[in-house]
Amino acid sequence: MVSSVKHPVTRPQGRVAARDGGASGFTVVELVVVIVLLGILAATAMPRFFTATRFEEMGFADASAAAARFAQKLALSSGCDTHFSVGPTGYALSQRATSCGVGDFTRAVNRPGGEAWAQAAPAGVAVGTLTIYFDGQGRPVDAASDSLLNTAASYSIGTRTVTIEAETGVVHAS
Repeated sequence: MVSSVKHPVTRPQGRVAARDGGASGFTVVELVVVIVLLGILAATAMPRFFTATRFEEMGFADASAAAARFAQKLALSSGCDTHFSVGPTGYALSQRATSCGVGDFTRAVNRPGGEAWAQAAPAGVAVGTLTIYFDGQGRPVDAASDSLLNTAASYSIGTRTVTIEAETGVVHAS
């Protein structure tokens, strides 16, 4: 004898509504208020998130400090004077054109890719001025007086300061 098992009906047949019959959705007034609030937020707060001046300032300060470090290392390794200048237009590295110890600094130092080791300052970033060179022993020399630095030399980029120590030529940014 086979017994038949009846399964209980778990849901009613036909169309099932999940709502209780009331209206759902947003009114036009609610949508307009949300759009107005998003517009105010976009106009006031969003530009602060996308201001690149602070990041450009930090990046240029780090890049110029790295260039000064490279100038010192190049002077040490080559035994040739290496010039480093930074100002409102940017920074650049160069070496003497005719020989290692005499002549003007007119020969550009090239990056490994072949282009000159220089960078323009970003727009809107305040950049201080410094012009020095590193002698063949890596010591910083004041380019205007051709004398070894007896105090640390520094320049500012926005709120950051890059300092080159007098006797060692160590470059650090703060």
